[in-house]
Amino acid sequence: MDLTNQIQDILVRAGNYIHGRDSEDAGVTYTSIVEWKEGSGMISSTSPEGTRQQNDETRRQWYETGYDFWEDESNCAATVDGVLGGFACISKRDLEGSADFVRYLKSNIRPELNLTEEENGGVPTRACECGAGIGRVSKGLLLPLGITQCDLVEPSPRLISSAPEYLGDRYSSKCRFFCTGLQDFQPKADFYDIIWIQWVIGYLTDDDLVDFLERCAAGLRLGGVVVIKDNTCEDVAFVADRSDASVTRSFPYILAIAERAGLRVVYQRFQEDFPESIFPVPIIAMEPKARKCH
Repeated sequence: MDLTNQIQDILVRAGNYIHGRDSEDAGVTYTSIVEWKEGSGMISSTSPEGTRQQNDETRRQWYETGYDFWEDESNCAATVDGVLGGFACISKRDLEGSADFVRYLKSNIRPELNLTEEENGGVPTRACECGAGIGRVSKGLLLPLGITQCDLVEPSPRLISSAPEYLGDRYSSKCRFFCTGLQDFQPKADFYDIIWIQWVIGYLTDDDLVDFLERCAAGLRLGGVVVIKDNTCEDVAFVADRSDASVTRSFPYILAIAERAGLRVVYQRFQEDFPESIFPVPIIAMEPKARKCH
């Protein structure tokens, strides 16, 4: 069974939605994930093996559309307000919520998660901010938590080139910068203590997201976690946005993808105190199923 049908099967068996809608045109709806992907050309209806596969040309166009959107300064200035889509007002609450999440995770769920060099026996700790933009999460969360070194991964040259100035000398000297899409990023094995993925998974296709999370799992040190923090939809399984080639998935949809990537949830909660106009935002800490620490 191909990945799309595997995900649908997981959702159906759990009694969850598989239908979706367009983000802007209320008249455009989809009865299933398969229908959406076939209709948009993302997957073929048949293959020699009788399964549905990613369409390479449509995949290329998907990532080009997203790249062009974020490279256009009129869509996203290289500022906190720009990378948050005009919602700079939530940045402080977002970072505080994330910090509280990590502290609770460290104190009550995963004491073996090392954030500081001292906790790690004198060995520098490492984090990776995925979809980093200008480094908002590295500056406001990861480095203040005591992480020794942050790797920032961002596909937009315009945004990542603005990161050192935004971070300032104090923090930029502790960072490395990688200008690449997450679909192509290859974390080193056993390298990171925490991989933070925020407001970016919607720009990856399901197949590429599963592959990426598998690589992230392999990139964790013992005791480390992958954290996804992203928008979710509640009344449908997905909301497709054709303007920037992205998709907002339901919480069960994200968990189904994580399951296919071989990850288990260590701890999760929803961000509180965001405006009602913003999708619900879960924070999900995960570990590889094959390397349970407790």
